[in-house]
Amino acid sequence: QTASSAIKGAIQLGIGYTVGNLTSKPDRDVLMQDFYVVESVFLPSEGSNLTPAHHYPDFRFKTYAPLAFRYFRELFGIKPDDYLYSICSEPLIELSNPGASGSLFFVTSGDEFIIKTVQHKEAEFLQKLLPGYYMNLNQNPRTLLPKFYGLYCVQSGGINIRIVVMNNVLPRALKMHFTYDLKGSTYKRRASRKEREKSNPTFKDLDFLQDMHEGLYFDFETHSALMKTLQRDCRVLESFKIMDYSLLLGIHILNSNMKEKGECSQSASDAKRHGGQKVLYSTAMESIQGPGKSGDSINRETTNTMGGIPAKSYKGEKLLLFMGIIDILQSYRLMKKLEHSWKALVYDGDTVSVHRPSFYADRFLKFMNARVFKKVQGKK
Repeated sequence: QTASSAIKGAIQLGIGYTVGNLTSKPDRDVLMQDFYVVESVFLPSEGSNLTPAHHYPDFRFKTYAPLAFRYFRELFGIKPDDYLYSICSEPLIELSNPGASGSLFFVTSGDEFIIKTVQHKEAEFLQKLLPGYYMNLNQNPRTLLPKFYGLYCVQSGGINIRIVVMNNVLPRALKMHFTYDLKGSTYKRRASRKEREKSNPTFKDLDFLQDMHEGLYFDFETHSALMKTLQRDCRVLESFKIMDYSLLLGIHILNSNMKEKGECSQSASDAKRHGGQKVLYSTAMESIQGPGKSGDSINRETTNTMGGIPAKSYKGEKLLLFMGIIDILQSYRLMKKLEHSWKALVYDGDTVSVHRPSFYADRFLKFMNARVFKKVQGKK
C-alpha cells in the first residue's frame, strides 16, 4: 500500500512538473524526431530549484515524446490545465485489475483518465507506434482505439515503473449492469469462477453469446457508424501487425436505473465543475463515425446519457453502451513468442506472421457484425 501511494504521488508530481514545463514551449508542428525525444527530471525529496519538495523517496521522472503527446491531447480537446487538474488535484483511485496483465490501474477522481502501468516491451512498442498513430489520428480522429495522452516512467531505487495515461472507456458514475471483454474467439473465452464472484465481473465471448444470444440492436445510422469505425480501427491494427486486442463493452440498462438516478445526477454535476465544461473523456458516441447532421440531433437527445451509444436488447430494454478497443500493446510480446514456433513449423516464417493479424481482425469484425451488433429491421 505504501508503495502504491508513493507511485501515485510520484506520478502526480512528475506529470505536474512536465506539463507545466511544456506550457513555456511554443506551439509548432510535430516533427519526426519529436517521437523519439525523452525528457528526464530528477525530483529529490528535499526539493531543488526546479522541483518541489515531497515526502516520497527521491525519484527520476521521464516523459516520452512530450510534444507529440501534447499534440494528441489537443487533438482530443484536452486543455493542459484540465489535464493537470484531473490528474493532480485529487488522489488517484486504484482499481482492481480485471485483466491477466498484472498491471496496476488508477483512475482520476473525476473519472476522465486511466493510468496503467505497462511493461518495458509495451512502452517500447507504443513509442514505435507513435508516428503511425499520429498519421492515423490526423486522418481519423473518431476512433475506438485507445486514446493515449502520455507515456512516462518513474525511476526510484533502481526500479522503473512505466505508465501510460489513456481515456477511461467505462465511466464509474453510471452503473454497468454487464461488462464484456470480447475478442471474437470462442476458445476458452468464458469468465473464470473467481471473476464471476466479483461484484462487477468482466465476462467474455461465450458468456455474451449465452446472456445476449440475440445480440444488441441499433438504429440503421448508429449501426453503420459503429461498424465503419470498427472496420477502420481493425485495419489500422492489422497494418501494425497487432492482434489479441479486445473490445471492452459496458452495458447500462436504462429501464432499471430508478435506484441509480441519485448517483447519476450527482456525477453529472461533478462533470460540470468548470462552469459547464463537458466531461473530458471522449465518449463512446463521439468515438464512432457519426453522420454529420443527424449526429447532432442524437447528441442533443443524449445530453444526460454520459455519451453512451443508445441501443436495445432483444427484449426491447433501452440500453446505453460504452466501448473501446483495449490491449493493443500486449500483442507485440505475443507476436514475438509465437513467431519462433511458427518459423519452426513453416519455412517461410514471414507469410505466417503477415497472415495472422489479418485473420484476427477479420474474425473480430465478423463476430461483432454477426453476433454482437445488429440493425433494427424494417425501420430506418
